[in-house]
Amino acid sequence: FFKQKTAYEIGVRLVGSEMCIRDRTTINGKAEAIVKNANIMTMNTLKPRAQSLAIAHGRFIGVGSNEDVEGLIGPGTQVVDAFGKTVLPGFIDGHIHVLNSGVRHVMAADCDVPTLKQVQAGLRERAEKTPAGGWVQGFKFDDTKTDRTLLNEGRHLYREDLDAVTKDHPILVAHRAGHVFYMNTAGLEAAGYNDETPDPPGGRLGRDPDTGRLNGMVFERAIDHVRFGLIPVETEETRREGLKTICDMLNRVGLTSVHDARVTAEEFQTYQDGKADGELSLRVYALMWYPQFPALRDAGIKSGLGDDMLRIGGIKMVADGAIATRTAYLSEPYEGSMCDHGILAMEQDEIEQRVIDMHRAGFQVCIHANGDLTIDMVLTAYEKAQKAYPRSDTRHRIEHCTLVNPELLARMKALGVIATPFCTYVYHHGEKMRYYGEHRLEWMFAQRSFIDAGVVSTGATDYPPGPFEPLLGIQSCVTRTDSTGKEWGINQKVSIEEALRLYTLNGAYASFEEKIKGSIEVGKLADLVVLASDPTKVDPLGIKDIQVERTIVGGETVYES
Repeated sequence: FFKQKTAYEIGVRLVGSEMCIRDRTTINGKAEAIVKNANIMTMNTLKPRAQSLAIAHGRFIGVGSNEDVEGLIGPGTQVVDAFGKTVLPGFIDGHIHVLNSGVRHVMAADCDVPTLKQVQAGLRERAEKTPAGGWVQGFKFDDTKTDRTLLNEGRHLYREDLDAVTKDHPILVAHRAGHVFYMNTAGLEAAGYNDETPDPPGGRLGRDPDTGRLNGMVFERAIDHVRFGLIPVETEETRREGLKTICDMLNRVGLTSVHDARVTAEEFQTYQDGKADGELSLRVYALMWYPQFPALRDAGIKSGLGDDMLRIGGIKMVADGAIATRTAYLSEPYEGSMCDHGILAMEQDEIEQRVIDMHRAGFQVCIHANGDLTIDMVLTAYEKAQKAYPRSDTRHRIEHCTLVNPELLARMKALGVIATPFCTYVYHHGEKMRYYGEHRLEWMFAQRSFIDAGVVSTGATDYPPGPFEPLLGIQSCVTRTDSTGKEWGINQKVSIEEALRLYTLNGAYASFEEKIKGSIEVGKLADLVVLASDPTKVDPLGIKDIQVERTIVGGETVYES
């Protein structure tokens, strides 16, 4: 049960008890391991709390009181006293960029630093290790958190800032939201952009408002030919290192399953290789990037192919901009603007044609749509696809689904569409909320409204755009309070139990896996997180500070504090 995922057996400690690893085989149907005297929150509405659980072959074979599972103890069973520690189903992030983030942590400068000078220093360090002419990359830059003071609301990066780093390398820095990018002069030239270049379809080029000169900012699909054409694909060695890095980062915070929100063919191969070599310690539901769709369709593949560790999920597309960069496509202008409604990355005709093709081929469709106008467009496409080619239980998704209204919620309910809202945004990006205004925040990240309307929504962070810690996401959904203590859209608060369900059973439902995980029930996968405190018993503003003591996937420890 608490066997570490290593090539040899070692003694481990759980909540104060020394345990000796034993043979994992069962004897006469008895349990391999039993945990007793625990505070188990099962997420099973028929039995919400339990005291003990039993595991064999990576699944639960008993859940109940100490007495209920006592009959499953055999001569080879490990019996672990939890001493009242809190045990939950392993957390599931319903929308997060997993392998790509791990790769960035390996080969790009982390620009999540407070000053421009530190951003430049990190990029300069990368440039010094890169042959002349090679691309230098950075990620997680945040304009509202860089050089921010009481009198200064932060700043963007501009080509002059990056030219000061190097003129011998093209530079590409991604905003934390992932929908705005920053380039130096060499990068713009490599991309084929000059002051006379018109804005590409589905994108925009940033310009000096006085001169019209390119300022180095590149929005939405205007960067696609650079990211997926000019910049070399990472080596397999880099991707494997990135996989190990990100698995460790996410296991540490209690994540056992993830929906990777944009997977390329090369990345899926890395997942397969990592799984074969025992390096994959997360269960992955892969949302395949839409250029992979024709090959998948022609091979006869549909959503769901795979096993309990790695599965082909839906097809991912992006229809509008981002919340953190204030480019989501909104029906009303952003606060302080008379005409800025954001950026639409896909026109209605393109959305509808792609949705119909994917829906007809048997895939779950997963479209990034933040603004209310974009959500309306996506729902129209789903409605037309379903009318033309009826299917049962499609569970199409709207990724983020940020700004909603009662009419949109009713249509989502009728279609069975799933939402994956940002859960850590209110806390982490509170300083950006003023661009949307108090009235809109009453309908943004609308977990309360989703629940009340009967729409399934998940826990999701979209990392890197939002911090990936599930307990932070749970706190943010429960309190709707940012890091400075200001509340936003308090009508959307949910209970702690509801927030936990978002991060467990609802996440499993969004990948058609609610029958095998998401709750602690007999027959389900033994994915667990052990917490130092009960989230329902602490100050809600302290949920994020609860220590994750152990993360367990299929009965094996993948993280121990």
